[in-house]
Amino acid sequence: MKTLTVEQAEKDFAHLVDQVYAEGISIDLQREDKVIARLTPAEPASGLTVGQLNAFLRSLPALGNDAKQFAQDVRAIRAKFPAETNPWD
Repeated sequence: MKTLTVEQAEKDFAHLVDQVYAEGISIDLQREDKVIARLTPAEPASGLTVGQLNAFLRSLPALGNDAKQFAQDVRAIRAKFPAETNPWD
């Protein structure tokens, strides 16, 4: 688990909250060598851990010659959907 001093957390608190939310991680806040608080997501965004997702992605077959067409398909699909907004903005 990541640990930051309260002073470090204050410097870019909004980014820290976004990181906790997006990555589903907890961060301990420390003052004078003592953990005094923990910043943690209210609920997991997904049941998958990052490690599980990485393992799944590594298990997929390589695209080979299909990579270029796949990239074009992904770009076409993404163009049809609006970008997600940050709920904290």
